[in-house]
Amino acid sequence: MSKKLKTTPREELSKGFLLKDTSNNEWEIQNIIGSGGFGYVYCATKHGSRMKTEYAVKTENMESGPLFVERMFYLKNLKDKDIESWKKEKKLKELPIPKFYGFGSAEYNNNKYRFIVIEKFDQDLESFLKTIKSSLLLGAVINIMRQIIDALEFIHVCGYVHWDVKSQNIFIGKKPKQNHVYLGDFGMVTKYKTEDVVPNKKFANNGTQDYIALDGHAGMHTRRGDLESLMYNGLEWLKLNLPWKGQTLLKCIKSKSEMKDALLSGKESKYNFKNVPKCYYKTMKIIYNIKPAEEPNYAMLKKLLKQYKLEKST
Repeated sequence: MSKKLKTTPREELSKGFLLKDTSNNEWEIQNIIGSGGFGYVYCATKHGSRMKTEYAVKTENMESGPLFVERMFYLKNLKDKDIESWKKEKKLKELPIPKFYGFGSAEYNNNKYRFIVIEKFDQDLESFLKTIKSSLLLGAVINIMRQIIDALEFIHVCGYVHWDVKSQNIFIGKKPKQNHVYLGDFGMVTKYKTEDVVPNKKFANNGTQDYIALDGHAGMHTRRGDLESLMYNGLEWLKLNLPWKGQTLLKCIKSKSEMKDALLSGKESKYNFKNVPKCYYKTMKIIYNIKPAEEPNYAMLKKLLKQYKLEKST
């Protein structure tokens, strides 16, 4: 009789432990660089390679689900040929999504894990923001948002919504790409509908409460919801307090609804976001006005956000 595997997901893999992926590449564990609800993220190198390039290895217990979802998203949608074609079509220097290198499973001390190997970054946006006292410059915020819109458009064209847009899931590129950011963590990606989009309590309030879109509170997976979440993040990057921060769920939903009503009725000043350019409010209005099943005009949203430069010169 085979020995039953334990289900504890939090045990650390030892330094030097080798993980063999489905292509027979071996990845040598170095140290822990992060953790989540189901497992750890490690820095790893490719065993036997003269190049000491560092990679990120995400692990979770085999009985958990988010990493399986993330793996399947990468495998189905991040093929090199498709990425290059997309970049050429959209005239992008980078696809703002971490590169995927492999996946597999492993047993360690009678615990069985699945893992994926992806591009490693030095820090996420959340960590960076904690190192600065003032807000990001408006131009930097707009630059980040326009790149994340590029990432969301690609994800949406693939038929999914990200559903957990936040600074912890946005990574800053290494030299010479410090001005590039990348949207990662696809453990909550979900297929969206293009018709019969109606509230579903089963899926309500999934995600990080402060940034959940109104559709998310209602249990509707929509493309406009991802964009709405991004706009909430952008306000916070400018060091502007979200009215619902720290509120109970019901007050959070009410406050977001009030913001939507205020924006659509032209009463933006109620929230005292004095440092936000008009183009930001216009962008939020457009997002709020998108119909649940409607495809957003990503190029137009990016163009509108870029108009902050014109506003500064007037």
